[in-house]
Amino acid sequence: MNSLSVVIITRDEENNIVDCIRSAKLVSDEIIVVDTGSTDQTMKLAIALGAKVFSIPWEGYGFSRNYGAEKAKNSWILALDADERISPELGLSIHRMKFTDVNCIYRFRRKNYIAGKKICFGTLGFETVKRIYNRNYAKWDLTLVHEKLQSYQPSKKLITGYIDHFGLKNEEDYKAKAVLYAQMSAEKYFLQGRKTHFLKRFLSPIFNSVKSYILQLGFLDGHNGWISAKMISYYCWLKYFSLHQLSNKSKIREIGFSSKPRVKRA
Repeated sequence: MNSLSVVIITRDEENNIVDCIRSAKLVSDEIIVVDTGSTDQTMKLAIALGAKVFSIPWEGYGFSRNYGAEKAKNSWILALDADERISPELGLSIHRMKFTDVNCIYRFRRKNYIAGKKICFGTLGFETVKRIYNRNYAKWDLTLVHEKLQSYQPSKKLITGYIDHFGLKNEEDYKAKAVLYAQMSAEKYFLQGRKTHFLKRFLSPIFNSVKSYILQLGFLDGHNGWISAKMISYYCWLKYFSLHQLSNKSKIREIGFSSKPRVKRA
């Protein structure tokens, strides 16, 4: 085995964790599970499969990934979610890697599924993720959502192979996740001081949906391609709408504080 540890973050993933750990064993003999409050059998199943399990309070995706990386015996880390599986092709690529460039962050394709059917086109069909890194030279940021690896002058490399991602059970599940991530993204943008405007709120959803469905040939995925384009539009609209609401509430509070009458001292 390569000198690589796999870190998986979980919460109530008893239906996924077994297959995830089994796929992780293709590339590593050290599997670390960072659980953030499961009430089902997730931790018990992970322990039975030989994983090292740590239970911590939820403080964000990036925090959990960093925590797991610090518990690993190896400096090189592969980050996974419980609903992801390492393909044999990716496993072979990882076994061939030398891991000599400590500044390198490796990325690979992620194949997404809706209701068990693979998405081949559109935004979801061409997705890549950055997941293999040296923990001494890269860390996950602590933003609310869509965490990213941060490193000083990193090099990046695309390797062959992919992971399968079974995160979307059906259209209703897709919509629920879109709502959750849109709201978290809006809070993230608000804390970063980002602004939105009328054109951004209405043109961005249209552009991203058309890009996925037409320019990236999402229509070739049939009904699931249409669902994906629709959810992309909804996510973009809700994200910027929520950001607009947060900004307006902040302005109202500022006006309320500034309009308080000053009390003169006698």
